Amino acid sequence: MKKRFLTTTAVFFSLYGYSQTQGTSTISLGISSSTSEVKNNTLTSDQTSKITNSAFRLGYGLFVKDNNKVGLELLYNKSNSDYFGSYDSREDKGFGGAVNYQRYFPLVKTFYAYTGASAQFLYSKGKTNAPNAFDRNTKTNNYSLTASGGLTWFISKRWALETSLISTGIYYSKTEFNEIAENQSYSSKNSYFSLSSDGLINNLAFKVYFMF
Repeated sequence: MKKRFLTTTAVFFSLYGYSQTQGTSTISLGISSSTSEVKNNTLTSDQTSKITNSAFRLGYGLFVKDNNKVGLELLYNKSNSDYFGSYDSREDKGFGGAVNYQRYFPLVKTFYAYTGASAQFLYSKGKTNAPNAFDRNTKTNNYSLTASGGLTWFISKRWALETSLISTGIYYSKTEFNEIAENQSYSSKNSYFSLSSDGLINNLAFKVYFMF
């Protein structure tokens, strides 16, 4: 009876700890995507605006202690906006990197909760094409410090799925505008700072981990 109890206990704890032990490395891929469409139907026009956003994160992580992971990520963002009523369009692309830390807490079997912190930089370039008005080009440097929490499912010894449920952070961005209209050029700079918090289950972007 005692031997059976010890065996059961060993299997039970192996479900909690086999994928989060010190020295385990991870390769992660994070993906998020959204599309919004607005229609404005009037007696004189039928206008539709469509905005699509996508983001990709490729990262490497290392469990420096059991249930404690540090990591590096490469970031890529892309956004497209089409305003069909006025034939205007805009495209933005961003590249950057991030460093992060996460602490995991066992819940049930292979399901974990986590808390973490991240420092991120993103450089983006955007262009608006407006045949009836002006072209606007932008260059933006974005900086952020965030704290977040979410859930991770360690599906097997090699694979895990993770989603962020809540986050709060400090954000700073600096944008340079360059507008061209009727053979004239205008330029300006703008800085932005904010402290914001995303509510529970406000952002279900997910990551897939491969562990080795």
